[in-house]
Amino acid sequence: MPRHIRNILIAVLLAVLALAAGINGYVHHQFKTNIDNSLSALQMFAEVKYSDLSTSLVSGKVELKNVRVSAQFLPETITLGDITLETPGFLYMLSGPENAKKGEFPDHLGFSIDNFFLDMNGETAEWLDKLVKRMQPIYAENRKICGGKAIFGPGEYKEMGYTRVMSNMRMAYNFNKSQKTLTFDLTGKTRNMGSIKANAVISNISTMKTGNMTMGGMPKLTSVEVVYKDDTYTPRLIKYCSEQDNTDKEKFIEAEVKQPDEYFYMLWGFAPGAGLRDAYKDFLLKPELVTLNLRPSAEFNPMAIAMMSSEEIMDALNIRLKINELLVTDLSYKPAPLAFTQEFERRIANSLDFNAIMRGEPIKPPEKIVKPKAVKKKVTAYHRITVAQAPKFINHFVRITTRTGSNRKGQLMRVDKNNLYVQKKVSGGKFTMTVPRSKIKTIEAYFAK
Repeated sequence: MPRHIRNILIAVLLAVLALAAGINGYVHHQFKTNIDNSLSALQMFAEVKYSDLSTSLVSGKVELKNVRVSAQFLPETITLGDITLETPGFLYMLSGPENAKKGEFPDHLGFSIDNFFLDMNGETAEWLDKLVKRMQPIYAENRKICGGKAIFGPGEYKEMGYTRVMSNMRMAYNFNKSQKTLTFDLTGKTRNMGSIKANAVISNISTMKTGNMTMGGMPKLTSVEVVYKDDTYTPRLIKYCSEQDNTDKEKFIEAEVKQPDEYFYMLWGFAPGAGLRDAYKDFLLKPELVTLNLRPSAEFNPMAIAMMSSEEIMDALNIRLKINELLVTDLSYKPAPLAFTQEFERRIANSLDFNAIMRGEPIKPPEKIVKPKAVKKKVTAYHRITVAQAPKFINHFVRITTRTGSNRKGQLMRVDKNNLYVQKKVSGGKFTMTVPRSKIKTIEAYFAK
């Protein structure tokens, strides 16, 4: 190759590399500026810091390394991990952030958090334990199993064998212009606990411009699929609870499934019917896989849910639930009554005092429950009194036994220094008996004591 051509090619290559480096530097600066401005706006609530920010024009990713959050109401800095923004690529990285401010979004965006970490022996875990202890009496007021515990904090997790929680999570959406569908994907995994995958498809989406999304009519939920895979969490929980109750696993599972409706209202928001309770039992006995699918009918109107019965909702959504690949045929349930939900939410809010937490005040331990002193119920009956006490019981009924063994019974009407006057009902009217004090052996008055 002639030297002058080779020199031209080298010059072009260097120019391209310099241009790419310049564009990457511009993109990096733009994202860093936007991110830093957004984080600054959050400073009145929390302070967010990161170790490094990197951008890649090839992959279209923006990565924040070692993101930490601190706030006045948090006892220590929390490590969120590494945060990644997935973009469509080069062109979006040049203009995407500015377009987003105008309400224009790309056909694909993703967001992920990797290496989230929580030390079960740290100050944050201790803070969360205090929260759980304040809520526990409300959730478990009628719970007779698992040592009276219905929700669990880091203290319980440590007893289950967890020393730390490490999690990864990813959310993303994809827009298909030709099919006018928007697909959402969610995946999450917590080490030694479990993992979840969720997918939802919404149809009749015209464009990714916020003002024009519904130009073709109202969007419709086409399908939802959720898959939960248990790792070791449920077996550890069952072992922990059965040990708390000093019973075997099968007996605990049987008792758990038979918990009252109010217990499930608080934890699930609804009370399962017979079929769902059997399915719950099957899962606890063999905690592996739960799959939920729904494909709403074309006539389904989300606005009408409030007026539909639970059976009508299940039919309209075409819900299919599988436990370890076995189909659950009875999906009947009872929704939590509105009055129950409102009272429950009020009690939870009062127990936590969210306003105090947001002000940064320390969480106080739950107040000791002081049981009211048992008041002995007064019994109304004939009680022994002395003759000297008789004036206090005017108009009360009395029973008098004389020294000769005779009985006088009636209403005490009057007392003087020599006699007691007792009125007795007889046929045709009333009769007053005069009982000398000197002849009284015992006297009883009818009153509550």
